[in-house]
Amino acid sequence: MAISIHDIPFFKGLPDKELEEVRQCLREKSFEKGQTLFLEGASCDRVFFVRSGRVKIYRIASNGREQTLETLENGDTCACNPGEARWTCSSSAEALTACTVWFLSREHYVRLVRTNTRLAQSLNRLFAERLQCFSALIEEVSLKDSRKRVAKFLLDLITAADRKSGTRQAVVSLAFTREELAQRIGIVRETAARQLNALQRLKLIEIQPHQIVVRDRQGLEKLLER
Repeated sequence: MAISIHDIPFFKGLPDKELEEVRQCLREKSFEKGQTLFLEGASCDRVFFVRSGRVKIYRIASNGREQTLETLENGDTCACNPGEARWTCSSSAEALTACTVWFLSREHYVRLVRTNTRLAQSLNRLFAERLQCFSALIEEVSLKDSRKRVAKFLLDLITAADRKSGTRQAVVSLAFTREELAQRIGIVRETAARQLNALQRLKLIEIQPHQIVVRDRQGLEKLLER
């Protein structure tokens, strides 16, 4: 479902007048599944905000393997430019589903960040959250055991859901395929599928259509200690 500009966390707290000024600068564009939004190394001439659908941010390693850095959904943004007039993209973006995004030109983006304290604070918060996300990613891919990588990924999802809802969660909604999960934690799809099935046989999780139910969170945590 498409969202409105009021639902974008990056613009949270802006007065209606300033929000309307931003809205007038946004340009909407739709992409089909598999289409590229931008490529690593290209000049960052605009940033985008996801209005509907899902977009993956990724890099290609020297061995040709793709590593997904993060998956953006409704309200998320690719913004990594701290407000510089010259900036290059450090990663690539591809539509995981049919999606609609709002683009904000570099000129407008740089001006807004430099002149609006609230947006500058939003950008700082975004950078801090992204740093935390990437730190967790580094920890995941540093684990040599693929089963531990999958367990760590599921625990991180559950922890994030806990923070968002304010309550202890037991269900992880799977809005991604096994291929996407594999790319996220740096393993092949067959290995991801095999390890998910192994965790289910251990009665730690239950795989259901479009979601994973964590049956034994403590068991997953103990798995990481071995």
